[in-house]
Amino acid sequence: MKKLVVMLFAASMIMAVSDVFANNAGCGFGTFIMKGQKGKLFEILAVTTNGTSASSTFAITSGTSGYKEGSVIGVNIVETYVAQNMDNLATDIAKGDGEYLDTLAHLMKVENKDGFKNTLHTNFNRIYKSKDITSKQVVSEIKELIG
Repeated sequence: MKKLVVMLFAASMIMAVSDVFANNAGCGFGTFIMKGQKGKLFEILAVTTNGTSASSTFAITSGTSGYKEGSVIGVNIVETYVAQNMDNLATDIAKGDGEYLDTLAHLMKVENKDGFKNTLHTNFNRIYKSKDITSKQVVSEIKELIG
């Protein structure tokens, strides 16, 4: 019996860790109670709670606990990153350098980082057309610029 419990715990931790590296705890009670928290520990707790309580199924069925109807399965990490770092990224693009811009280049798998930074810097006004621009619009403009 102990071996079964240990194996189930190990399996749930493996699934939890794989979900954490996807930067998405999914939907469910764990996501709801950990909302606003940052860090691997909180993501592991959210994923583990979601998985062990079967609350993800309930969340999808009932449309609660972080479930969004029509969402694409998986996470577009670039869109998520830009959405969470709009102001800092705008500052870095305006300067033409900085850690937020470096991270964006890494997430977009850009090979020529200097050229990428220069292109975005030169086209700052095209990327950030207004103060009300959305993160999706920013990503769209950046993708158009780098082709």
